[in-house]
Amino acid sequence: MEEMQLVENLYALDEPWRTRFLELIAQLATGRQWDNQTPSRNMTEAWLQGNKQLRNQIAQMLETWT
Repeated sequence: MEEMQLVENLYALDEPWRTRFLELIAQLATGRQWDNQTPSRNMTEAWLQGNKQLRNQIAQMLETWT
C-alpha cells in the first residue's frame, strides 16, 4: 500500500481507532520515546515514508482490522 493511501486510510478510521493507530505508529517510529500526543499527518507520512518495515507492519494491521 502506498504511503499516501495508507495515511488516507488511517485518517479515515473512526475514533478511537484513528488515534490508537497513530499513537502506535508514533511509539514504533520513535522507539517508544513519543510523548503520547497524536502525531500530525505530516509526521505520520514522514515516518511511514522513511521506514519500510513500519509501513508494511501498519499496512498489514490496517488491512486485518478493516
